[in-house]
Amino acid sequence: MSARPVFVHGVGAVTALGLSWRESIAPLAAGASAIVPVTEFDVAHFPCTVAAPIRDFKHQGDRRIALACAASEEAWTAAAIAFDDSQQKKIGIFMGAESGRAPFATVHALTRAAGGKAAFDHAKFGKQARVLAEHCDASQTSPAAVTSLLAKRYGATGPAVTISLACSSGASAVAEAARSIRLGICDVALCGGVGADVDPLMLAGFGRIGALSGRGISCPFDARRDGFVVGEGAAMIVLSADRGTAVVELAGEGRSLDAYNLTAPDPDGDGATRAMRAALVAAKIDAVDYVQAHGTSTPLNDAVEAMALRRVFGTHLYKSHVSSVKGALGHWIAGAGALGLLCAHEALMTGTLFPTANLTNPDRDCDLPHVLGGAIKKTVNTALVNAFAFGGANCSLVLRRCA
Repeated sequence: MSARPVFVHGVGAVTALGLSWRESIAPLAAGASAIVPVTEFDVAHFPCTVAAPIRDFKHQGDRRIALACAASEEAWTAAAIAFDDSQQKKIGIFMGAESGRAPFATVHALTRAAGGKAAFDHAKFGKQARVLAEHCDASQTSPAAVTSLLAKRYGATGPAVTISLACSSGASAVAEAARSIRLGICDVALCGGVGADVDPLMLAGFGRIGALSGRGISCPFDARRDGFVVGEGAAMIVLSADRGTAVVELAGEGRSLDAYNLTAPDPDGDGATRAMRAALVAAKIDAVDYVQAHGTSTPLNDAVEAMALRRVFGTHLYKSHVSSVKGALGHWIAGAGALGLLCAHEALMTGTLFPTANLTNPDRDCDLPHVLGGAIKKTVNTALVNAFAFGGANCSLVLRRCA
């Protein structure tokens, strides 16, 4: 049996520029940036004091779940796929997600109880630990909680998969969803990624390893870039084996592993190159009209990705365009690759290529056909999405307009 095709039927998102994907498109096209000073907690002594938070999103419980549910509702409504009860078991849920966290005030109280003195205060620690337990539930400690609750919400009893691969989690979840559809494991998949990492622990951790921008700006591929900025949001996609009215096909996926370093990419770009080439081979093409790059705004990652793109496409690269949404919305970590897919999908659907916000002085090491300032209009028949993660877990996706 030959592998089945996979079509995109609906997309949805919650971003710092809009509480739906439809609301986010216009500001993204205008080159707007949602990066602002952090006021949610004290960042006076943090290496990076800015982020791209979603400030007008009201929710209860785990933030990852709330964001993912809102984005899924938009995607599911747009897909407008009807099912009878016998078909529900053929729906799969595939999520890129990291672990949740208890409310920071509770964690802070617990850690204060543990430290500050030569002797460990077991009684005080135990009391605070009970407080922590009272304010936590399973949804805040398990990456799988997002997937499980989405499955319940949509009555899906097909495969339920959670992928936690840092910055390539969302794209890898989409790739796994497509694989399951191609093999007949499910007929429809709700897939994507969510990141809710604008909190003190994440900003302190990423800042400690030197990954965040000390200048407080996300400017992928720019000569001034000095690190990424944390953002948050969810991006969800509905895929199906049936074309129906779909305009876009998910034509190929490629995944690879650098096996080089826990946080740094292979400086030769071998893993990134292999992921892109595998996706192109699967799609049976050798060039694309648009690339939604990983483009984190970190010095090494951007240079390596640019080098790998030139290696893969050669001179054909300069007949296309390249941009990164992280200049506008920061880095969503587990949700980043899924957000990139939505940007590429918009390019195929409407010919709108979003610019790389804050990119004004392209680095010579990042010699690419950038989209600068504002969106450009162009007929796009094929697009590539890149997501390259800590640990060298790489994923590339190819989208194509249906003939």
